[in-house]
Amino acid sequence: MQRIDIGLVGFGTVGSGVVKVLKDRAGLLEKKVGARIHLKKICDINLRRKRIVQVNPSLLTRDVKQILDDPQIKIVVELIGGIHPAKEIIIQALKNKKHVVTANKAL
Repeated sequence: MQRIDIGLVGFGTVGSGVVKVLKDRAGLLEKKVGARIHLKKICDINLRRKRIVQVNPSLLTRDVKQILDDPQIKIVVELIGGIHPAKEIIIQALKNKKHVVTANKAL
């Protein structure tokens, strides 16, 4: 089965919820999408904050370029909010020919 690698930018309340859904509903999502959704990297400014979901520490980074410059990551999920640096991250993701998902109303 095909695998779709995603990178998550922002691992706060909303980002943690997205990760929880991706983990808890992996089978359902795979069935609906026809591919396995693989969370490859998570970027956040604060990697020590307690969250509602636990992830392998190797997934975590403070360097957004690890997501933007990774050719295997096809979808960038931006959940940091605000205008800057969210706008620049989204623009660079699109320039790198990645799909972007955001919940950012400020943009």
